[in-house]
Amino acid sequence: MIDPLAHVIATFLALVLAALIPHRSRPSFTAFAGFVFLAVYASGSAALLILTLFEALLICRVVIHLPRSNKWRKYLPYILLLNLFFVDFHRFLLGFYVDTVGASFAIIRLFMTSKQLVASRKDLRGEYFKWLFAGTFYLPAIIIGPVFSGLDLRKQALKGEQRLKRVSRTYRHIASGLILAVLVSPFVGNFGEDRFPAEMFWQFLSLFAAFWGQSLIAENTSLLFGYKLPQNFNKPWLAQDIRDFWRRWHASMAQFIMQYIYLPLNVNGISAKLATIIAFVFMGLWHEVAPGYLIWGVSHGLLMAFWPEHKQEPERWVRWVERTVTLSLVVTLSYVANHML
Repeated sequence: MIDPLAHVIATFLALVLAALIPHRSRPSFTAFAGFVFLAVYASGSAALLILTLFEALLICRVVIHLPRSNKWRKYLPYILLLNLFFVDFHRFLLGFYVDTVGASFAIIRLFMTSKQLVASRKDLRGEYFKWLFAGTFYLPAIIIGPVFSGLDLRKQALKGEQRLKRVSRTYRHIASGLILAVLVSPFVGNFGEDRFPAEMFWQFLSLFAAFWGQSLIAENTSLLFGYKLPQNFNKPWLAQDIRDFWRRWHASMAQFIMQYIYLPLNVNGISAKLATIIAFVFMGLWHEVAPGYLIWGVSHGLLMAFWPEHKQEPERWVRWVERTVTLSLVVTLSYVANHML
């Protein structure tokens, strides 16, 4: 695993050089810096992503000539998601282990960029490699963080540089992210060891601190380069129910799942409930192809599909019960996925 502190140091070094580069060129420069960083710390991951990038480029070149209504144009980019399985099975395919840190997030960004490139009504064929590369290796999010498209960066590049508001808050958030990821996460992870069920809570808190911290680092270091990434966490501890939880927890990934997995299934005739379950099974297997995460995905899908909806505002005690049940289920399922199976 790449040390978040090393990631922040590399990002600030790149930031010094980026100050000399025009705003519109910064995504490419920042992606090149991200590629170099990943090649140093996780060369196996860098190699996998380069191969996937050229696979995406080939797919884009092939399907762009097809009519917009052609199903191959719509669904061929989904082949890119098969590269996610290499992360889990490469040791069996290659016969040895390589560090694939950050690859799962980058593959999702590559897929999103490919889908948006072939769906765009503008002729961007000369820019395919540029924005596929930018989305894949964007340095602030090279380890972990929000998922986004290379074309999201392109839109901001065309708008021109905007002044960063509340600079001090941006740096505070970066510092908070480092504290959460480097200090708080390992510290609380040692609490409650071998003392079930307290261990479930502390392990979940450790995971949350690491993930939230690195998302804060990604979001706020990106602002220093002049580009805004989606907010990944919005006080998930305030979630009223499971649906509200997924609007607050890893929100960028939840939005991706609904747009690129749930909606195509639903549009093609699969019921909303079944499409929801399948979408969350995919999300579980995206984390890891393992029984624990399969259970995690099926369970979250069932909860999302069948959680009762209130026709009118429920009483306060009902809301408190729902909130308690939601967070208890989230913590329990996380423990099952990460520590039991």
